Amino acid sequence: MLVALALTLWAVVCTYDVLGPFLIFAGRPLVAGSVAGLITGDPLLGMAIGATLELVALGVYQYGGATIPDYQTGAIVGTALAGSAAGPLSAQVAVGIAVALPAALLLSTLDPVGKMITTGLVHRADHYAASGDARGLARIHWLGLVPWCGVRAIPTFLAALTASSGVVESLTRGIPAGFVNGMTLAGSLLPAVGFALLLSMMQLSKYWYLLLIGFVAFAYMDVPVLGIALLGVAIAFLVVGRSEPAAVPVEAEESGVDRVLTEQDLKKAYRRYFWSSQISWNYERMQGLGFAYAMEPVLRRLYPDAHEYARGLQRHMQFFNTSVLVGGPLILGSAIAMEEARSPESAESTKVALMGPLAGIGDTLVFALYNSIIFTIGASLALQGNWLGPAFAMVMVLVPYALVRRWQFRLAYREGRRLVSRFAAGTLDRLSQGATVLGFVVLGGFIPMIVKVVTTLTYRQTTTVDGAQVTQTVPIQERLDELLPHLLPVLVTAAAYLLLTKARLKPVLVIGIVVVVGVALGWLGWFAPAAPKS
Repeated sequence: MLVALALTLWAVVCTYDVLGPFLIFAGRPLVAGSVAGLITGDPLLGMAIGATLELVALGVYQYGGATIPDYQTGAIVGTALAGSAAGPLSAQVAVGIAVALPAALLLSTLDPVGKMITTGLVHRADHYAASGDARGLARIHWLGLVPWCGVRAIPTFLAALTASSGVVESLTRGIPAGFVNGMTLAGSLLPAVGFALLLSMMQLSKYWYLLLIGFVAFAYMDVPVLGIALLGVAIAFLVVGRSEPAAVPVEAEESGVDRVLTEQDLKKAYRRYFWSSQISWNYERMQGLGFAYAMEPVLRRLYPDAHEYARGLQRHMQFFNTSVLVGGPLILGSAIAMEEARSPESAESTKVALMGPLAGIGDTLVFALYNSIIFTIGASLALQGNWLGPAFAMVMVLVPYALVRRWQFRLAYREGRRLVSRFAAGTLDRLSQGATVLGFVVLGGFIPMIVKVVTTLTYRQTTTVDGAQVTQTVPIQERLDELLPHLLPVLVTAAAYLLLTKARLKPVLVIGIVVVVGVALGWLGWFAPAAPKS
């Protein structure tokens, strides 16, 4: 019971982290699974399941509130149930993946339920905003976290109770060895889907040669993970350094603005946005209520008149949605500066003008590029049983994002709308280009490094040695390596990419195809994650 409660609490923490502060991205399967393994007493199992799901989920984020597979809960549930399965670690990992993938897909059907409940709550918040009731608005905002957590915590608790009942151990005792081999192979093939999904979102036709650089560095020069990443950074600086920044029209800076807000007012607004920007996310207003909640201390200071204060709350309760890591703090700081300048119309127009572009640039820069690189490195280390993997990922998102968000907010408030427009139009584009270059180089090395598959098939050939005919058994894998090292991982990733882009299959269907093919080929013994030891 205690383990079930601890896993449920961890599910709540994971959900809150990806709606509010984004401290360690606890909702990512690498982090969720690794900590779940610590809770259940199976740290290596949790890391292996979380890392495998992480590589499957590369590039999969809730852009614009889209419903995606619930890999967070899948990792926790898979770890909990696999920990009570019979057999060695490899068999438990196979069971965990077999449970986690369908669980992630099935539990995603509950995601719209939580969002719809929160959508109903926002209309109550409208009433509080109109009457200038800040406490009521705050209650509704934080209450929005309950349905989000509930649809994830309840399944986690039920699964954890099932794991402690001994049912899973009884069911898994009779699992055939062929199925375990097949799921092991499928687990090593699934990262190809994540890599293919990332490539489908990037400018492959423009930067394909960068993939070759990363591939050659690993396949022929045996450059390690960190070396490939550093190589990518160097190439990114070269490419971005040669491009000229876009010219941005210079707007006249506001002058003669009396500073009314205190340092404490600014800190309150920033802290509210940092810790709770999306906890009341809903289909109708998305981040609107969260933005109004962050602006409330500022509006209270700027508008002593109750009617103007209420109008300010209502103004910022309108639809709003952008990247909360790169973009949101900029817009918040700019809106505060405009409100302080007694230009509420400018504050509103700035929000509307910047939220779309910054959402596209910020989400691509953060989720599709930087996070994918960081969590791929972390997952690759975790699959080797190295705890530096999840620790590295958590630190590399905790520190940079905390610093960047605070810097954006202060910069936007201090310099005003002119610098925000310049920053959004110029600097972020260059950062995005650099991150894209880095991403391609790193992916070129990561594909052969992480997608592991070899063929165990052989053929016989007859040769003449000293005048006598000798029949030899030749592994096909050796001939493939002579042609091109790591050819099979490249082919699997290319096949997944073609299914996604040319056949236009949904990622979930491609995952299903890879799992079925992997289980079949692994069960037959024709392919394996690594060559059998002689």
